[in-house]
Order: sequence, then C-alpha cells, then structure tokens
Amino acid sequence: MTNMQHVRLDPVFVIGYSRSGTTMLRLMLNRHPDLFIPKESEYFQKVPRLYRGRIHQIKDIDRILKTLPNYYDSILNEEYLRNFLRDNLPGDNKILLASLYQACAASMGKHDVRWGEKKPQNWQFVYRLRTWYPQAQFVNIIRDPRDVITSMERSLAEIVKLRTVFPSHIILAWQWQFVFKTMIKQEQILGDSRYLKLRYEDLVSEPITHLNQICKFLNLSTDFVNDMLHFNEDARDPKIADGGQHMLGTKNKLNVKSIGNFNNFLSEQQVREIEFICGDIMEEMGYSRLYSFTTFTERTRLITICNMLTSMWKCVRGTRLLMGSI
Repeated sequence: MTNMQHVRLDPVFVIGYSRSGTTMLRLMLNRHPDLFIPKESEYFQKVPRLYRGRIHQIKDIDRILKTLPNYYDSILNEEYLRNFLRDNLPGDNKILLASLYQACAASMGKHDVRWGEKKPQNWQFVYRLRTWYPQAQFVNIIRDPRDVITSMERSLAEIVKLRTVFPSHIILAWQWQFVFKTMIKQEQILGDSRYLKLRYEDLVSEPITHLNQICKFLNLSTDFVNDMLHFNEDARDPKIADGGQHMLGTKNKLNVKSIGNFNNFLSEQQVREIEFICGDIMEEMGYSRLYSFTTFTERTRLITICNMLTSMWKCVRGTRLLMGSI
C-alpha cells in the first residue's frame, strides 16, 4: 500500500504584461530543483468554466483525465495523476489544478516541489488566485512600456484587437497602464511577503543579484542561481519551452540588447503618446519620459480613447465573470 500524497497549496505565480520577460523568468525559475513551472497552457483559466462550483469526486477521475489538453501528454504520467487524485479528492477546482501541476512536476522528476503557473493574462485573476491559495506568492516582472509595445508590434501585432479602430500603440499603452494600475492595488493588498516586483532591465543587467533576491523571497536555496542563468538551454526543449517565433529570444544567452529598442522603431509622436498614457506609472517604476506633452487637442483625444477602452474592457470582463472565469 502506498503512502498518501498530499497536494501542495503554496504555488508561485509569475505575472506581468506580455513581452515583459515572463517566459524568460519562468525558464530561469524552472531550472531550480525545488520549483516546477510548466510552459503556458489555457487549462488553468478553463477549469473554472468547465467545472463551475463543482466539488470533484474520486468517481470523476476518468472524466477529468479525458478533458486534459494534448499538451500534457508529453509531460504527464497519467497513472501517477490518477493515484494522486485518489489521494486528494474530494476537492474543488483549486485542488484539481494543484494536483495536476504537482503530478506534472513529479512526472518530470521533481517530487513534492512547489509548483507554479505563468501566463501574462493572470494579472486579472490575482484576486481569486490569492484567495484560492493563501500561501501563494506572486512575482511580477515589469518592462519599459515603450520597449514592450515595440516588441508586441514586431512579433504579435495580429493579436492586438481593435487596431483597425484605434492606433495599436495607443491600445497597447492603455492596456499596459491599466494592468499595472491593477497590480499596484494588488501589491498593496498582498504585501511584501507575498508579492515581489522587479524590472526586466534590472534582471538582465544584474541577474545574479536579482535571482538571489527572488530565491530568498520564495524561500528557495540560492545555491542554484548560476545554473538558472542557463535557462536558454531549456528553451530548446519542446517539453519545457513555449513555442512560437516570438519566443526565439529565450534561446539566446542572457543579454541587454533589447533595452531601448523603441528608439529605433517608434516615431517621436508615438513615444509622446505612449508617455502621456503611461507616464505617471512609468516614472513610479523608474522609467524616465523623453518628451513633455502639451497639445490640448491631442491630450483630449487620447483621454477619450482610453476612456472608451476602459468601458469596453469592463463589459468584456463582466461577461467573462458571468461565464465562470476566475
């Protein structure tokens, strides 16, 4: 008879805006032997909608296994998960997700380690996640919005909805400042023991210092920091790395080449508009403005667009909540 395996409810969530270094940071952290953070999956967001308010029972295990995305085929020992669920059900969605991630970790050779989840969109779910997992910790990576927008326009321009209605750099600037306004509030609620904020520019410029800081924050040994710098080796492993052309940069050794890329991509007018929308939060996070913005007509135009985007977002978010989103 095997010993009972208890699910861990102390996850690590890597959050931040898209193209801010979240994948790089995930790969770094995943190299630590006491932490497992798989590549991105939609499953974490889909489970609450699939099983809204459900308490899962042992008799549900076969059905649960059938609904798992194909992604998990390459990293999951299904029989291990089956036994793990038997040990931890009945349980709600947070138990189901924790069991899945912990079983994936064990299947990859990491037994009884902290598990984690990384997806940039998780910034909007922090309230629910911190309630689900009171021992969870959040690492928020921030990047200069001008470089973020440059990277988005170069590699993921097609995902910017409404770009035929409003200039895409304005949509992205609004989104960036909206995300971090939300996260500033969450930071105040979570406190220093559960929330760590760091800048992409600082991490790539002084990686040893900041990886030590992250490990201490997560109560992980700092003995493996040097190995975490070789994250790019894992970026070539399909079981670990996120796919897509926009992820090719993670295959390179750590460098500072992308800092300030916006200077060679964005026009002065675009930079002015981004700085007007994001400026206060930018400065709070240590990014200096290059320009002042004084045209009343342009200020009014940008404020109007941002107010429209905020109203549209509230409608979208409200609809998702009604559908069972976390």
